[in-house]
Amino acid sequence: MILSVAWRNVWRNKTRSIIMITSIALGLVVGVFYMAFMQGMVDARIESATKSELAHLQIHAPHFLDNNETSLTINYAQQLTSEIRKTAGVKAASYRLVAEPFVLAAHGTGGGRLIGVVPEMEKQVTDIAKHLVDGSYLEKNGRMPPVLIGEKLAKNLNLKVGSKINIQLVDLNGDLSSKGFRVGGIYKTSNTGFDEIYLFVHYDELQAQLGTAPDVAHEIAVLAEGGDQADVLKPAIENLAQGQEVKTWKELSPEMSLLTDSMDQYMYVFILIILLGLCFGIINTMLMAVLERTKEIGMLMAIGMNKRRIFAMIILESVMLTITGGIFGIGLGAMVTKFFETTPINLSMFSEGLESYGYAAVVYTSLKPEMLIIIAILVIITGLLSAIYPARKALKLNPAEATRTE
Repeated sequence: MILSVAWRNVWRNKTRSIIMITSIALGLVVGVFYMAFMQGMVDARIESATKSELAHLQIHAPHFLDNNETSLTINYAQQLTSEIRKTAGVKAASYRLVAEPFVLAAHGTGGGRLIGVVPEMEKQVTDIAKHLVDGSYLEKNGRMPPVLIGEKLAKNLNLKVGSKINIQLVDLNGDLSSKGFRVGGIYKTSNTGFDEIYLFVHYDELQAQLGTAPDVAHEIAVLAEGGDQADVLKPAIENLAQGQEVKTWKELSPEMSLLTDSMDQYMYVFILIILLGLCFGIINTMLMAVLERTKEIGMLMAIGMNKRRIFAMIILESVMLTITGGIFGIGLGAMVTKFFETTPINLSMFSEGLESYGYAAVVYTSLKPEMLIIIAILVIITGLLSAIYPARKALKLNPAEATRTE
């Protein structure tokens, strides 16, 4: 009975109700889309960090990450990598050598981080090979060994495929070692900072230049079957790599961990701001409805209707109004978001700024089901809270005075 009465009251002033429902719906469409858009940006950044830059886990000799000391190596790296690859939940693993070289080119000089890799292994761990914009992935087809560089570094030093560079570094004995390389390929990721610093060469070339033993590595990169399995895999990897440091991508990049942890908070703060604005609109709408029905409410009180029933009726009207707008808003927002999950949002006009922070200029939305559930709950709570003041206002009416109101 009270439900049907409340529903009829919602539509007593159709124009006002439609405007309020439309406002709620549009606000929620914006909120749902914003959350999905930001989640898509974060997911793309994490994917880039794990698949192009860090992998899901890395293994190093103790204290290597403190100063990149070339003498701090992992012994029997090939055997350890082979054992890691057999571990359940591990998709691939690759051992590497690392150096901090000085790069000399015909048109400039620069520093960087030189990574010696076994191409066949590295292709399974990182997707740098998929980001080539010119040349090939460390193919040996000349007298000079190839080096793979980022597009940003290539622009800085005015290099192209076929250009010759000289790489100088301090070897294991503390002597300056110099070696010539030919630019065999140029890659471009969504992180220009990474592209400006990282150079890749064959493991055996860097091993010979550094003077390290044939079966050692500075780091082993591990790719998990799923990005959320890094923490689960860590104990098993630590058990295999006893005496070595094992770190997840979150530990290697604390700012990425902070990004994922704080982004959820920012998104829900945004949706709460939208709902707060809608809350004032609903309060205003319900107050107007109560004032228009002052005489009617007074008569209901005069004939003995319980104040609790009147309170419940106004609460229900507010909740029904909010839920109706919420259904349209969340539904339409989910449809728009679903469309942009497969259709990219092109932000190429902001690409330079975005890529300097590691974000892709092409974004796909990502909507988690739990987001919609939380928003739906918040919408219902908003409807309940918005009705409390108008309902209390109605209960303060004097039946005798209210029935005389014109």
